[in-house]
Amino acid sequence: MKVKQWIAFLSKVSTLDKLGDGKIKLLSGLGAICIVLGVISIFVAAFSEVYEIFIATGVLIIAGIVLLLMRRKALKQDINNYLRQFFMPVLNVIKDKAGEEAKLSASLDFRNPRKALEPVRSKVGTRDQKLYSPTYIMSRVSLKDGTLLEFVVKDDIKDLNWKKRSASGKTKFKRKTKFVHQCFIKMTLPKAEYAWNETQVEGIEVADHNDHYQVKAKILIKKIGGHVLHVKAFFETIQAIYELFQPLNPTAKASTVRDDSEEFDDSLMLVPYVWYGGYFDQYDYDSFEYSDTGEMIMEDESANVFDS
Repeated sequence: MKVKQWIAFLSKVSTLDKLGDGKIKLLSGLGAICIVLGVISIFVAAFSEVYEIFIATGVLIIAGIVLLLMRRKALKQDINNYLRQFFMPVLNVIKDKAGEEAKLSASLDFRNPRKALEPVRSKVGTRDQKLYSPTYIMSRVSLKDGTLLEFVVKDDIKDLNWKKRSASGKTKFKRKTKFVHQCFIKMTLPKAEYAWNETQVEGIEVADHNDHYQVKAKILIKKIGGHVLHVKAFFETIQAIYELFQPLNPTAKASTVRDDSEEFDDSLMLVPYVWYGGYFDQYDYDSFEYSDTGEMIMEDESANVFDS
């Protein structure tokens, strides 16, 4: 579909997911507070011998259980944060870099991987491991400068469980989750627009073909805990790729824009081949203002872009 159609299609889902995440957090907090207060009230009633407090105990514990059950139901409707915290920011930047009328092919899967996938079970030392390998995004789009951008975003999620016996003889059951965030980027830059400066950078592979350069890069970030790949890493990698090339047809000239007579090159603000990864240091993923562009048309075009 066109980029503007993708944004119209997914923006409301993203907004709903943000509200759902807030609801889950609220239900978790209130449920935990009710159960903790209920347990404390048991001891208060026992020591004070005011047994009417047990009525409040029952109410609090029942309320806590109900809230946690509501949380469980809300989790079933939750959408993976890769939609809201990664793909939507990328779409909004691509809208500027490719144009809102540009066609973008995408295969998306934002389900809960632990529910949607069957894990690969193995033994790592004394630990039992469940490995989930969800692929969230496969996408392809042509940019204004003629560059073909293709990228794949996936995770390796490792759930580890083991038991440990302490010196006192007590057995403890422990668990840990490790995430390996991965993003594969392939860019095809036309020689009519770019000249390679022959620089070799670790992690970026450049191949010289007849009429274009093919560049491949891989992002690999290991984390403990449930986070998504930060979109800043994606933009910084694309910027690092562009820095290996000299644009042959720049779209703007430098000009003086400061009153103190210091020269400032504003051409970087206009050309399509500049990506500001640093802008996303303090990025608010939900700050975009979405607008519905009207009728959403599903185009019947086979997306063979992922065959390679």
